[in-house]
Amino acid sequence: MASLSIERTINVPHEKVWAVAGNFLESPGPSITVVIEKEGDPEANGVGAERTITIGKAIARERLEAINSPNNFTYRMISGAPIKDYLGRAEFKPDGKCTMIKWTATFTPKFPGTGWIIGKVIKNVINAFIDELEKNK
Repeated sequence: MASLSIERTINVPHEKVWAVAGNFLESPGPSITVVIEKEGDPEANGVGAERTITIGKAIARERLEAINSPNNFTYRMISGAPIKDYLGRAEFKPDGKCTMIKWTATFTPKFPGTGWIIGKVIKNVINAFIDELEKNK
């Protein structure tokens, strides 16, 4: 099993970050496309919501596994990379007028020895998502 972790502080208030990042059904900015495949239960943005998210050339299907508004969410990648058992968690904490973001994930590469490169690609995609949160404040 491989893992990755990203910690960044962005110059956007926590409430604004959560309003966008905590909404699994919407895109954080114009360079990211989100298509809803299934709404959650009992609310659309709840557990079980599924989406296809496109960031650059990366396309993944994800399912919202848990949400603790306005602090964190956990999601599972259903498809889109040569991995299995991907579980990601994004945490958001106020830091004055900024927001500290900690994003972690674990996964198992389908092909031995590829975890490092897959981890690098996933980190680039997550950082692009965070960049959009910061740009479109």
